[in-house]
Amino acid sequence: MSLSRRAFVGLAAASVAGAGLAACSSPAAAPATTGTSSSAAAPAGQLPATTIKILAPSYADSSKADWDKIIAEFNKKQPNVKVELQIEAWETFSEKVQQRIQAKDYPDILNDNAFAAQASAGLLYPIDEVMSAATLASIEPALMKNGVGTDGKTWAAPDIASARMMAYNTDLFAKAGITAAPKTWAELEDAAKKIAAQGAAGYGMPLGKEEAQVESSLWLWGAGGDWASGGKLVANQPATVEAFTEMKKLIDAKAVQADAGASNRQQVADLFDNGKLGMYVSHSGLMGNTRKKFPNIKFDLAPIPSKDGKPVAFGVTDFILAFNNKDANRKEATKQFLDLMYSDAMYEGWYKGTGLLPVTKSQIEKAKASDKDNAKFYEALSFVKFNPVSDPKWDALKGALQSTAGTISKDAPDAVVKAIQAQLDAAG
Repeated sequence: MSLSRRAFVGLAAASVAGAGLAACSSPAAAPATTGTSSSAAAPAGQLPATTIKILAPSYADSSKADWDKIIAEFNKKQPNVKVELQIEAWETFSEKVQQRIQAKDYPDILNDNAFAAQASAGLLYPIDEVMSAATLASIEPALMKNGVGTDGKTWAAPDIASARMMAYNTDLFAKAGITAAPKTWAELEDAAKKIAAQGAAGYGMPLGKEEAQVESSLWLWGAGGDWASGGKLVANQPATVEAFTEMKKLIDAKAVQADAGASNRQQVADLFDNGKLGMYVSHSGLMGNTRKKFPNIKFDLAPIPSKDGKPVAFGVTDFILAFNNKDANRKEATKQFLDLMYSDAMYEGWYKGTGLLPVTKSQIEKAKASDKDNAKFYEALSFVKFNPVSDPKWDALKGALQSTAGTISKDAPDAVVKAIQAQLDAAG
């Protein structure tokens, strides 16, 4: 799921060349630029003349300038290394990546929202070959797990993150006599029914084609299950049926918004912002929009309920990947550049430019102290779970969930789960 800034200006989640968040258009692509280089003999500590290439998406109008700051600092230490930066809009980013790969013009550093295909094709360095142990240790471990491939190797490092938690309208809770955020499914069902009895929708359940894969995952995890089972992705399993059965209970009880099977997250957010919804799963961008544009809506945040009360939070990261260009000097330059990029001095300004959440432990702690509004989202980064974006089969499962999960509004849960599995099997 792409974490482009467009996903966080109060709009809903959309597709990523993987798991995505949607919204308005991102800034236009910037032309490629280069850092300086020198043909002089390299003094001690300096690398010989070489070039490294960076391909990155435009998160915001400042994206090129944010990268250029790191390049300028890098060139103070390594003036013989030319750094070629190419910034492209998210709308066409996947196409640009594929064009570079097909032309065998591999970027040394790729900032993207997926890595499984490149890793399975043998195009990447394991990330610990191009980032120091100290730099890797500086990243929140729960987020680093998202860069582990199906082979157990870590092929990518997170560069920015997002967390989703349950937002709930405290006024509607008080009106319905609910004194605390629900922790279990039973408590969630009870709270949703009480709110619905007061005339608002209880729980927002977006099962339309945009977000069904996210909502389905949250309920599956809440049942104690996971899409990955026995080394492969499996939809038809007892935990999925249990999760879908619980979702259908809320739908049948009319404790969710109308037309849940076709709703997207923005439609649900709109209900919440207008005081017509008790609770839904949201992210920091949507809640920032609520604070700014709907100040009369009073809300709080809590972990997403589960069957047994164990907290659940949904996480998304974008990644840094390093292509193996079979050049020792480029590899060393890439490593030095990435170690610099993740240093506090460089990383803080870079991640803030994206409008998203940091991934390094030091910046997460700093942000908790300075950004009280989003403190609970920062805290959630330590226990988020991720969709299995490292598995090449995830796109097929995601598509099946997006097209079929919403049919639980009218069909039996076990039949819906079997239909999703059939689509996954048909994808090969």
